[in-house]
Amino acid sequence: MKGLISALSRVSIWMDNVGGIILILMMLLTITDVVLRLFGRPITGTYELVALAGAMVIGFAIPQTSRENGHIIVDIAIEGRSNMVKNIFFVFTKLLGITLFVLLAWYLFQKGNYLHSKGDVSSTLQIPYYPAAYGLAFCCLIESVVLLMEVFRKFGREVKHE
Repeated sequence: MKGLISALSRVSIWMDNVGGIILILMMLLTITDVVLRLFGRPITGTYELVALAGAMVIGFAIPQTSRENGHIIVDIAIEGRSNMVKNIFFVFTKLLGITLFVLLAWYLFQKGNYLHSKGDVSSTLQIPYYPAAYGLAFCCLIESVVLLMEVFRKFGREVKHE
């Protein structure tokens, strides 16, 4: 189990770093486009690239954000409840999240297959959409495993973040 946690940790950190690099490139592209527009030379396809990059940044950041408990938590509904109620709520929300992300991964994988078979590409730069769908499906699968590991960490033996 520790090996799986360690591998998941490395993958999540790698994904977060990739998302950060994409974010930096997206910002540089936007700044360059704005500056070049002042001289009447905008970069063709900036909107398409920024839209795709934005999806990748969000998708690749989700697993590490979950590992770090970086999401907003609204616990007013369980505040003051017993530990048993809090644990039931914790497991229920994690299982709901796992279900959501597995279904989302399945849908995105199917969407990637569809986009690939149809040869669907962006209008200006002719960038194929299917790699983005497959990449986001991968992100959702990793997130579902992260959520599962959170349940094991909460109730399991010796399962800790590394």
